[in-house]
Amino acid sequence: MTSDKQRVLAILTERDVELPDDGLTHEKIRDRGTRFRIEEGDFLAFRLERHPTMYLSDSQLGRHQSPARFHVVTEYLLELDDETWRVDERHATFAFDPHLVIEAELDALGRKHAIEEQLEAVKTAENPDEAFDEAFDSWIDHWEDKFAEVHGRPVPDDQREEIIRLLVDELRSRTGLD
Repeated sequence: MTSDKQRVLAILTERDVELPDDGLTHEKIRDRGTRFRIEEGDFLAFRLERHPTMYLSDSQLGRHQSPARFHVVTEYLLELDDETWRVDERHATFAFDPHLVIEAELDALGRKHAIEEQLEAVKTAENPDEAFDEAFDSWIDHWEDKFAEVHGRPVPDDQREEIIRLLVDELRSRTGLD
């Protein structure tokens, strides 16, 4: 007896059905699809979880490590009579790894040296709080823009603010201003 998954994959292959234009592939369906259903002559359906991810090309993070990502579950339903797709995002959550955010944003090659120079300038300044603001306001603006969205998907305000607070708190700690 064949499973619903095998039957869905067979129908999509045999009929050479055009997949939705959202990056869906037969390989993704086979490897990551769940909740396969088929109603003979009516429809087939499955869900797929994706992880739109913020990879930072200038960091030393591993290929599969990401400081910030969405977890998106989408349901795909194909009407078999006219081969039209209904695509429904069922659930989306955002998550970030504080350690990886700090590593990617403060300790990445290419910016680590510049940040360390600014940290030293703040430590030796006559007014460290004022020097901190001068040194890091543009970085903070950069992070607010950078973490506003991941692949066009808006990051929830509270989590974006938490990321910025995490980075600012880490910088303040490194300068002894905490």
